[in-house]
Amino acid sequence: MLAYQHAYHAGNFADLHKHLLATTLAEQLLRKESPVTFIDTHAGRGWYPLAARETEQLREYEQGVLPLWQVRDRWLTDAGEPKSPSADKPLARWLARLADMQPDAAKGSASELSVYPGSPWWLSQSLRRGDRLLAYELHPGEIYHFDQAPVQRDSLGKVMRRQQDGLSGLLAAVPVTTPRVAVLIDPSYELKNDYRDVAEVVVETLRKSRHATIMIWYPLLPAGRQHDLLERLKKHSPAPMWRSELTIDSPEGEHGMYGSGMLVINPPWQFDRQFSTAMQEVVEVLKGALPAPQSVAVEHKGLWWLSEEVARERNEPKPMPRERLLSLRKLNQKVKRDSDVEVTQAKPKREKLKRGEGWAKPRVRNDSATPKAKGKRHSATAKPKTSIKAQVKDEVHGHSAPSQKRVSEKPAERKSTAAVEPTRPRGKGETAGKDSASWSDWSSSVPGKGRREGSTRVSMRSTPAIGRDGQVNPNSTTKLPRKYAAKQRPEDNKDVGKPLDAREARALREKQESNAMRGKAAKGGASKESSGKSAAGKTNSGKSAPGKDSSGKTQSNKPRGPRKP
Repeated sequence: MLAYQHAYHAGNFADLHKHLLATTLAEQLLRKESPVTFIDTHAGRGWYPLAARETEQLREYEQGVLPLWQVRDRWLTDAGEPKSPSADKPLARWLARLADMQPDAAKGSASELSVYPGSPWWLSQSLRRGDRLLAYELHPGEIYHFDQAPVQRDSLGKVMRRQQDGLSGLLAAVPVTTPRVAVLIDPSYELKNDYRDVAEVVVETLRKSRHATIMIWYPLLPAGRQHDLLERLKKHSPAPMWRSELTIDSPEGEHGMYGSGMLVINPPWQFDRQFSTAMQEVVEVLKGALPAPQSVAVEHKGLWWLSEEVARERNEPKPMPRERLLSLRKLNQKVKRDSDVEVTQAKPKREKLKRGEGWAKPRVRNDSATPKAKGKRHSATAKPKTSIKAQVKDEVHGHSAPSQKRVSEKPAERKSTAAVEPTRPRGKGETAGKDSASWSDWSSSVPGKGRREGSTRVSMRSTPAIGRDGQVNPNSTTKLPRKYAAKQRPEDNKDVGKPLDAREARALREKQESNAMRGKAAKGGASKESSGKSAAGKTNSGKSAPGKDSSGKTQSNKPRGPRKP
């Protein structure tokens, strides 16, 4: 929220709790050599002078970091270094870094607490080569102060500041390029939706990066809104979670924050023990520094909110119920049986395709988009041409014979058709005799003409209407085009009243076209002699229709050329 400024609350007990935990966790992560990416979703200014107008207005640091600074001699020497017994304690190392960043740090124990750093500064102090820090901040005023702080100057390019919403920036940043990632989320929670948004972002972050270490700060309020955040994460998070809560007052009031809470997801090994030991020392100091009503309520609690055993059980695949397992086995057996049946049925088709019995040749694939596949034939699974109409058409026009297994013949005609080939149908002008075959003889040899019960049925609609000799098949149910059926034979022909066949109709069409062309030539301004010759040639060549003259000879349909002298 842009109205919130952390300068009014810098150095309070919540900052002490949050920054001590973040520093201790970062030290444990950096013990390994693999690089780490730290992400701070709400960076703030990163540097807070305690003499500033905003900080002096509430002076909350007097109940937080100032009591520890006043008794720092327990853990630090006069030079500001950790003492030998307490050198391994996280609180001693944390106070030593706080003393080093004071402007008058050369004075040693006589130095005063004048500046308190923010979370970006604490996370950037231990960065190594290969580590980096992404600091997100949306407030433009906080961004200006962040650029002026020594966080950027002392980090040697390892800190990247981005003016963006921290939660959306976190989702865009993960998964990171480094092997490990640690995230600090500490919004202001001035909006009620912040609790829900934080829970949703954390669950999505764990989905993208399951082993991410996430630190979530939340306030302890009398209204108990923090419980909604904790319950959501406990229900949907698949990773172990550890809680740390520091209280400095009783939760009986109606308003105000009475404590600070930190939820750590995927904490390092033995982090809970080490940090709990450091917080016990902080509690002892705060009890002696705070007034009597608050000193009684100062307490720190650390507990596993979601244990490692429960988280491991959530991640492990659950065994399938026995009833569900048996139903799936039956389903798999049924699918296997159906696939075996399909394979056995498709096998004879593939064998026929290999032998070339009754199947059309595979087409050649000409696909310009795939140059490597150009020229390759289809596989055995390509769909062949197997229709009865195609088989009859191939038989009539002399193509490869169809499969004998698909089309059967009469028992009496099997031997004759197998031994003797059908005779050639008569052509134009030939008469039917002993050596010539009529249409009925030719069509009787077509498979399916004399079908019997149990054989493959052949549709009569597949029988061609016009045979190879140009005659119309009277048994055909296929209709001729209207332009052929409407034309009648001339009156001088003996077949008056019958429709024209294809050859006669073609001759009639050629005659009409030649007459039309000659009519156009006459209109084009040709000479009378040439027009007379053309008319004479037209008379000689353009007879009405093919037929037989008195001598019995067949008249030609083609126009005659000029006679030789």
